[in-house]
Amino acid sequence: MASGRFSVHLARSKKDLAAAQALRFEVFFDEFKAKTLTDQHSAGLDSDKFDDFCEHLLVVDNEQDKKVIATTRLLLSSQKPADLSYIAQEEFSIPLLDAVQDNCMEVGRSCVHKDYRDGKAIQFLWRGITKLIFDNDIRYLFGCASFHSTDIDEIAYELAYLHHYHMDPATHVARALDYQSMDRMPKGEIDPDKATALLPPLIKAYLSLGGVVGNGVALDPDFKTLDILITVDVSKVPDQYHRFYRKQADRLSFDPLFI
Repeated sequence: MASGRFSVHLARSKKDLAAAQALRFEVFFDEFKAKTLTDQHSAGLDSDKFDDFCEHLLVVDNEQDKKVIATTRLLLSSQKPADLSYIAQEEFSIPLLDAVQDNCMEVGRSCVHKDYRDGKAIQFLWRGITKLIFDNDIRYLFGCASFHSTDIDEIAYELAYLHHYHMDPATHVARALDYQSMDRMPKGEIDPDKATALLPPLIKAYLSLGGVVGNGVALDPDFKTLDILITVDVSKVPDQYHRFYRKQADRLSFDPLFI
């Protein structure tokens, strides 16, 4: 899908995938100083065992020689090998995935180039994500969302807001394996508007679609982040957003995955 300067598409070649991995490396490792773990990282690429089974969305700047400015990867339940866990299961127990085997999609490794963080790139990523949701009849969208901090007290206000206002009401809620409570202060001390303004854009996007958070926050020492688990039940997305993204998805055409 193109809209003047920017467009979004699936990775169509190994060159596309390498461009996405290079941006991930630039953001996560060069900018946010994550710990390098593999030989690929020494080549300036962020890659792992999940890449081969995922769809990769790329947002490009058509005025800058189609430079990749944002990317995310999506693991569909229909494409996940039976012996492969979801990425989020490395940090969270997720009872939903025991009960629902199909029609799920995990979002991960989302990042935006530092020069394009005015909201437009995230909008294009979400148009691509929702295109895959509609095309694949996805019911549950989920994934880890990160705060770029390892100090839980530094984001106590945001975590407490999420705990009190957006906790999953399910009886068997997802829970951090290395559990740290999000309930950092009483609900009465929180201004929802102030807290929302402090949240990372990706988390705000999830919440606008009716996303709910799991119980607890997990420390990722390699990426130097504090992670929460967010789930969106697509059947409960507010009507105005459903109509908007349905219209956007109908205008978007993707080639098949190249792998």
